[in-house]
Amino acid sequence: MKIAFPICDILIAWRCGMPEFFYMREFNVGLLVFACLVNVTMLLGTLSNRKKNCDFMNLFSFLLLCVIIMIAGEAMLWSMTGNAHDAVLVKTGTFLSFGFGAAVNTLFVYCLVSFVREREAVSWRWAHLFAIFNTVFILLVILSFFNGMLFTFDEGGWYRDGWAYWIVNLFDFSTLLVELALVLSYRKILKRKAFFALLSFSVLPFFSMLLIPYWTPTPMYLSTTLSLVFIQLLFHGEVTRQLSEKELLLAEMERQLADSRISMALSQLKPHFLYNVLNSIYYLCGKDSERAQEAVSYFSDYLRNNMSSIEIKKMIPFAEELSHTETYLKLEMIRFRNLSVEYDIKTSSFMCPPLSLQPLVENAVKHGVSKKRGGGSVTISTEETPDSYVVSVKDTGVGFDPEHYRDDGKVHIGMENVRERIENMAGGTLKVTSAPGEGCLAVITLPKKEGSI
Repeated sequence: MKIAFPICDILIAWRCGMPEFFYMREFNVGLLVFACLVNVTMLLGTLSNRKKNCDFMNLFSFLLLCVIIMIAGEAMLWSMTGNAHDAVLVKTGTFLSFGFGAAVNTLFVYCLVSFVREREAVSWRWAHLFAIFNTVFILLVILSFFNGMLFTFDEGGWYRDGWAYWIVNLFDFSTLLVELALVLSYRKILKRKAFFALLSFSVLPFFSMLLIPYWTPTPMYLSTTLSLVFIQLLFHGEVTRQLSEKELLLAEMERQLADSRISMALSQLKPHFLYNVLNSIYYLCGKDSERAQEAVSYFSDYLRNNMSSIEIKKMIPFAEELSHTETYLKLEMIRFRNLSVEYDIKTSSFMCPPLSLQPLVENAVKHGVSKKRGGGSVTISTEETPDSYVVSVKDTGVGFDPEHYRDDGKVHIGMENVRERIENMAGGTLKVTSAPGEGCLAVITLPKKEGSI
């Protein structure tokens, strides 16, 4: 991108008494201010977009800020040059125009790479090398204030090109080539709209350089501003597309959660379980009426909790899930007298998905302890770590081979439903370890940022 242009000839014309160039001066300053305001508007629009959660939009905001400072510096240079009393402002404008122009080049390349990295993993290497190249130029700009290499200022406060101004032209041309080459190298990754929008940042300023003999430097800044308008439209469309995809993903996750809730509730109400519980209650009615009444109460609570879980779409206190699990275990302990239950609850002040603990306990009883001669035990424990809550269900049942349990024809849908619910609702994980004859251990890990009260 062109940083600054030789304006020495125009300034000499001013000093020679050509009044039309004073009008040209005002005209150029007016256009520079207009370009600056356009970039300010784009920057405010970008910053007000609270949904811009991506690196390239953040970098684009810094890019716009640097462009604003660069153009403001050029406008200051045009406005103040030729006035000895404003020499400090002239020098300040010169530094802003040259120095922040180099920053604009660097930020554009970083913005380009970050945009491409949203689609494919590419290296930051060229961006870092380009940053070093632009840093060297900024150092030359600073050095020029002392040795006049790139520019000088006479006693009247007039700006003049330095004896090595050709370095600026070489730098401008080199940066345009590098930016153009990088965009072309990513053409297979970028879509057509993105490719042409990003390509305009180097192509439009390049064509504006053809006007240097007739009009400079305003066309360069106008072309840069126009290309940034194209890029912002591209980014706005990209953010809108990402949000649409996110909404579709959330809708799909909600549908999956709804299916999971129904599947989970139905899996807990299988006819054989209902028959077994009712048979146990029937038996108790003739042997122990008080225990039969307790069993009916437990069974009622169990059915009510399972039915209500279908409607729950958010996390619930772990204490509620634990209470529902205890009700289930009380019903099973009526049937299996050789089933023992142990609790090691170190914490319960956190949230968890509904029907996340009870199905794991049911799996431990149904496929573990109940199939082991002599019975066994189920241990439920919780603990708190610095960044998560951990819930464990351990049994001393028959165990299974994790590599083959999915294909053995047994019911393991409940465990997979639990895993999906924990991942989708809490951002947590479910890890199951087991071995034949050694029982089973299921561990739920819930991140505090999602799982705490």
